[in-house]
Amino acid sequence: MKKFNLLFITVLILLSSCASNKKILTAKPMSINNSGATSCELIEKGFTNKAGKIEARKELYLRCSIQDYFIKICEGNVTYEELKPYLNSGITVKMEIREGMWDHCEENSAYTQSRTGTYVIIKSIEK
Repeated sequence: MKKFNLLFITVLILLSSCASNKKILTAKPMSINNSGATSCELIEKGFTNKAGKIEARKELYLRCSIQDYFIKICEGNVTYEELKPYLNSGITVKMEIREGMWDHCEENSAYTQSRTGTYVIIKSIEK
């Protein structure tokens, strides 16, 4: 009886760990340091398309500790031109970390593809 219970529990754990979790990504704020200013390094990375080719256009990222966050300019309060002087140097910003689509700024983007994941919007540059 003990072997049966152990086998039953093992099978139950295996089945529950194999269940797929589908997650719909929405642009909602995460609760990581959303209230205060954060100091990071502003860097630029080349854009790699779906075919694996690096295109001429560059994208801005915030390197905070060991994590690089894509900056979604269109949702923030700071423009590319305002960020450009801080390129490859330290910058202190008020930012919000979000989860969602990187490449779309309009609400109705159901019919086009986009990269998804964690990104930041910059609310202000702290001087």
